[in-house]
Amino acid sequence: MRGPRRRLRLVTADARRSPAAHLPGARKAAAFAVYLNGLLVLLSLAGTGWLLYKGVGWGVYGNSFGFGALMTAAALPSGMAIGAASTLPQLLQVIPAGAKVGRSLYSIIFALATTVAGEGVKGGEVEQAAAGIGTMLICAAAMTLLKRAAARMRGEHPGPLRGDRD
Repeated sequence: MRGPRRRLRLVTADARRSPAAHLPGARKAAAFAVYLNGLLVLLSLAGTGWLLYKGVGWGVYGNSFGFGALMTAAALPSGMAIGAASTLPQLLQVIPAGAKVGRSLYSIIFALATTVAGEGVKGGEVEQAAAGIGTMLICAAAMTLLKRAAARMRGEHPGPLRGDRD
């Protein structure tokens, strides 16, 4: 396992500990990114639970093909939750790659929320449309903040995070 990690660190600078890790701003940004990726874990687990709950209404627990399809579909958000949770130790070590992975995973949820919102608008379901739009806003804000946090962890200082006075 050490070999692939060493090769990855040679390829991308974000896979190494930041040279600015000793700065308070970089540590604050890393802590903030930990919270955002923790929210991503919760959102992914909520998506898994939602799929499993909706499966009852779809009647998939009564037939084997539907059950297999549901389990395959539920594996995506479960895997995303595991992926997001695996970035937390990286972020605690002020490694910017964890924030980049978090942004990528948020973009997947953003795309799925776009579909949910579109189906809600098309079907006239206000609650579904509102849930999709709300999730889209949360994901867009999180992606922006994770981009700033990654830049701050690299020492680039892109702008204030959460009320910093630098």
